[in-house]
Amino acid sequence: MKTITKTLLAISLSAMTAFSMPAMAAAPAASGQTFGVVDMNQVLQSTDAAKSIFKQMDARRKRYQAEISKAENSLRASEEELQKQKDTLSKSAFEDKQKAIEEKVIEGQKMVQNRRQILDQAFSTAMNSLRHSAAQIVAHIAKEKHYSAVFTDQAVMMSMPDMDMTKDVIDQMNKKVKSISVDWKKASKDVDAMSPSR
Repeated sequence: MKTITKTLLAISLSAMTAFSMPAMAAAPAASGQTFGVVDMNQVLQSTDAAKSIFKQMDARRKRYQAEISKAENSLRASEEELQKQKDTLSKSAFEDKQKAIEEKVIEGQKMVQNRRQILDQAFSTAMNSLRHSAAQIVAHIAKEKHYSAVFTDQAVMMSMPDMDMTKDVIDQMNKKVKSISVDWKKASKDVDAMSPSR
């Protein structure tokens, strides 16, 4: 039997730094219109609310990793104990115990998959909430400054420094949205609802 360590996979959140959102540009155009530009990636990574999400995600990821490590250690101990009993057990008894361990390995794999899905779902929902709050702040500032339109920096080839409203958005976010709670119960329910076995 291959080692249990190679069977269960570690949880990672590689997507945590891969945020993107269409760019929202303020210099007067020839028609008298004014525009603003926002670096949404910066807003979605550096605001207090964003940091609160990352902190919660990291804590839960560590908790899940501890659960997985505990399961791995238990399986490894069971496997080692079975190997010690190999010469004293009948072939049938050995195969039964081996089968029981293999079933626990499958359960462990399912647990890893479930925890990953919960992390992904919770993160996605929390970030959607953050984007919604950021969009409201952008709209509020744009209305105050009478901007005709706002673009994300990714949608603008070039712009003047005075068109950048990113700092204003971050400052307002930090005042009005200090944190966003990650809803783990909802994420777990959503993952259960999407499970083929349900």
